[in-house]
Amino acid sequence: MQLTIQQADLAFAVGRALGSVSSKSPLPLLSCILLEAEAGSLRITGTDLDVTTAVTVPCTVATPGRVAVSARHFNEVVRKMPRGPLVLSVTGGQCEVRYGDGKGWSKFPIQDAADFPRIPDLKADTRVSLGGDVLSRMVARTIFSASSEETRPMLNGVLVQGGDKQAVFVATDGHRLSKATRKGAFSGLAKDGVIVPTRAFQTVSRIAEEATSPVELQVAGARNQAAFTAQVGEYRVQVLTRLLEGPYPNYEQVIPRGNPREMRVRRSDLMEAVDIVASHADNVTRQVRFSLRPGRIGVSSATELGAGEHQLDAQYAGEAMEIGYNAGYLMEILRSIPTEEVVFRLNTSLAAGVIEPVGALPEAEEEMLCLIMPLRLPDAAG
Repeated sequence: MQLTIQQADLAFAVGRALGSVSSKSPLPLLSCILLEAEAGSLRITGTDLDVTTAVTVPCTVATPGRVAVSARHFNEVVRKMPRGPLVLSVTGGQCEVRYGDGKGWSKFPIQDAADFPRIPDLKADTRVSLGGDVLSRMVARTIFSASSEETRPMLNGVLVQGGDKQAVFVATDGHRLSKATRKGAFSGLAKDGVIVPTRAFQTVSRIAEEATSPVELQVAGARNQAAFTAQVGEYRVQVLTRLLEGPYPNYEQVIPRGNPREMRVRRSDLMEAVDIVASHADNVTRQVRFSLRPGRIGVSSATELGAGEHQLDAQYAGEAMEIGYNAGYLMEILRSIPTEEVVFRLNTSLAAGVIEPVGALPEAEEEMLCLIMPLRLPDAAG
């Protein structure tokens, strides 16, 4: 195997493939990336058996071949090499990379490529395309609400549904829920949808932000697999993932529609208040107290760490109300909303509240809402 490739091209491919390589795998080959050279291109693949990233970049191939090298070590060295052409070859049981017109070289031990996990061919039964910027926004507006607990594995990802009128992304961990929609024809996705693991979407989102083409989502329902494919300039990037098995909870049933109390506030002001006061909050519950009064809101916390309160103006005309929230959950929700103001639609101090942007989003075809469950306050009034 021998080829000539630009350092920037090799560094990009290795860096992206590394995103799917496990840092703690009992199988040595799963800490490797697979390099496959064929006419005019080099494909670099990393996998942990659940999520696989394959990147194809241009190069000049003198001798085709396949080899596996240690992912993290190879990435560390290649990204430090000077820009310009590199000559990569496999000889004497090692992978050698020469750079700088003979200025330097590095050699790497290799593993038998024949033992590298076989990447399955995806035989898709449905396909749908999303703009890279659209996909990255939809993921960013939902993924933080996905669960990290293993007791309900179907919640460890984002539900993606489609239809003739819109695409819907939903994530929840039982304490909060995020929903983002995009108008358009997305009937390639079934109404029941697919559940994409959080880790896969973290990788896909990064690729989507860089994509210079729409991202194509292919789903092989029978094999419970999906692939996201996009062009990043001259590079072809594909992320394959196992889908999570459902059924996903009926999220529409838990979103309250008639909460009578409404509070509007400047998002940046509220984030500042919560951020300051949360410094005093309990390390486990992260609870902060909201004291709602006509025209204002007080945010406070008191523990053995100390106490603090922050007053700010708000549009609220309902009865006085005390309600507790997890500060971390609340801050993630507020960061995800791009508008200057947000509205809280509330019922009682123990009932789920809805948080939405005030006014249209910058993208007219898109909408979002978040749900958050309150934390019980011993003296809270309903």
